[in-house]
Amino acid sequence: MRPARATSTTCCRTCQRSRRDRTTGGEAAAPSFSTRGLPDDGLTEYVHVLIDGVPASPLPYGWTAFSFFPLPPERIFAIDYLRGAHAVRYSPNSVGGVLNFLTLPLPSQSEVGLKTTTGDYGYSSNLVTGGDSVGPWSWRLSYVDREGDGYREDGGFAQEDFHFKLRRELDGGDWWAASAGYMESDHKAPGGLTLSEFDADPLGNTRPDNEFDGYRSTVDFVHHAELDSSTWLETFAYHSSTRRHLKAQRPHFPNPGDPLTLSDWKDTSNVLAGGLRFGHEFGGAMDHSLFGGLRYEREWIPSWTIDSSPLLGGPTTEGQNVEYGIDAFSMHLDDTFHPNDDWTVTVGGRFEYVPSAKGENQTPGDVFKFDESFSAFLPGIGASWQPRDDWSVFANWFEGFRAPQAWGFGLVPNPSASDLDFERSRSFELGSRLRPNEASAVSATLWRNEYDDFGVFYSGFYENLGQISAQGLDLEGSWDALGGSLEGLSLTGSMTVQNTELESGPDAGNDMPYAWDSKAAWRARYMFGDDWGVSLGGTYVGSSFADEANTIAESADGSIGKNPSRTLWDAQVTRDWTVGRGGLLQVGVGATNLLDKEWFAHSRGGFFGGGKVAGAPRQAFASVSLTFNL
Repeated sequence: MRPARATSTTCCRTCQRSRRDRTTGGEAAAPSFSTRGLPDDGLTEYVHVLIDGVPASPLPYGWTAFSFFPLPPERIFAIDYLRGAHAVRYSPNSVGGVLNFLTLPLPSQSEVGLKTTTGDYGYSSNLVTGGDSVGPWSWRLSYVDREGDGYREDGGFAQEDFHFKLRRELDGGDWWAASAGYMESDHKAPGGLTLSEFDADPLGNTRPDNEFDGYRSTVDFVHHAELDSSTWLETFAYHSSTRRHLKAQRPHFPNPGDPLTLSDWKDTSNVLAGGLRFGHEFGGAMDHSLFGGLRYEREWIPSWTIDSSPLLGGPTTEGQNVEYGIDAFSMHLDDTFHPNDDWTVTVGGRFEYVPSAKGENQTPGDVFKFDESFSAFLPGIGASWQPRDDWSVFANWFEGFRAPQAWGFGLVPNPSASDLDFERSRSFELGSRLRPNEASAVSATLWRNEYDDFGVFYSGFYENLGQISAQGLDLEGSWDALGGSLEGLSLTGSMTVQNTELESGPDAGNDMPYAWDSKAAWRARYMFGDDWGVSLGGTYVGSSFADEANTIAESADGSIGKNPSRTLWDAQVTRDWTVGRGGLLQVGVGATNLLDKEWFAHSRGGFFGGGKVAGAPRQAFASVSLTFNL
């Protein structure tokens, strides 16, 4: 419930569904967020993802990938995406920027809302939310229930989510706010297919025993104090606990006669953090706005076990029992000032100190310990020049980092001397925005990202791959018809072209796996008066490779090959009615992958196993929502 202090916001109040993981071959509730040269491999490991300012990863410093996204799309209100000098306010995993999901806000009056959505493949979701604002108190309670059969055979999922927000206004502009949430997630994980299995049935499931279930609980508290007219101070604390239970068939692709086993994984990842942040404004030769803070974060896994037993039943064998813990201290400060009326400059830096990232495995026959440390100063600088009201030029540069993953320390040739390095990044962009009138806006941005000691798990060991460079061009545009016969029509579009290369290692010069060469998105909306709305949009994703060797031919097990480009369309029609004096009824129908295009991607592996994975076919849905302000 931290206040959003963002530099850019993209509203997504009409989001119907979250983006699903289609590359790793399973985990149908996991998202895939990728930006600017980063691998779109379904793991979301290089973008710092927040929910109302609280880290969404199981362990921000030690386990960045999601097994399920702990926020149903029904509760998403808006999204902030930050990069540049202001990114020094956040860590870790800021290589690709900061993505902050903002949930439904506290109401300003009594409110009750209901929304239900049904769709193909047994999809169903229900949102019940309500709240009030009485005197100095305001609150919101939300409940979401989602389930579906999945488009893969035996690929169903179910989720329940409870969330509560509370805020109390105090004297002198002070306030405190708290929130608590709990989500349960259960989904099947079909895994990828061999080429022969895919040809026989691309939506088939050869591993029906694969399954994931887990939960996540969170608590967040913020106290805001206005010290004077130009200074504020906030104290914050948050705690999250993520429980994961995964079952997967081994081997993923058995040969005739191979004994099948079921690998059973259990872990609970805990995060406890607290700190201070402040803002202060002062004048002089020029106006300054300072923003700073410090934080201590403790992450730990008290017990992480992986056991194995025959698929058809039998004795269990202990594969590992690992404990993991990390202590992290960080502080940051940035200053935004204006040399003159046309210029805005931000200069900042972040200091990170990880005195200990350690763990041990006490499994007989595989005993090991590790203890790593890290410290770094991460600077950032940004500037914008606005010579006219309708035109600006901007540039920024900042450094980020990502810690080695907790699971990786035990998967190196010698865990006691792991030789794993913290990954470092440098990001630069130069762009321009033009808004010639109220109806239109365009922007173009050139960018380059560089990564050192990129960590991968491709060879059976967790290792630092080496250096990677990425450069590209972003184009964005929007236009609204503000009058005439086309009034009500709006057009938006964006496009990125990029090139991501391995700069070191045996495959130097090749493209980074799962880093597409281009991507585009577009949408046209038309409002018929104040009640009817029609939306038609699409997404284009360019081709990519599944391995560092950039192999084009598909391997027999489907895990390697070129991922072809695809263009997918979607459409939606909505209708609004006013109900009584304070009610709003909204009805919508639509479809994703409107033309039912067949597409696929190759997966390199993971706990549920790699292979050839079919993308989602056409899925139609209908939604009804009713909101009352009492």
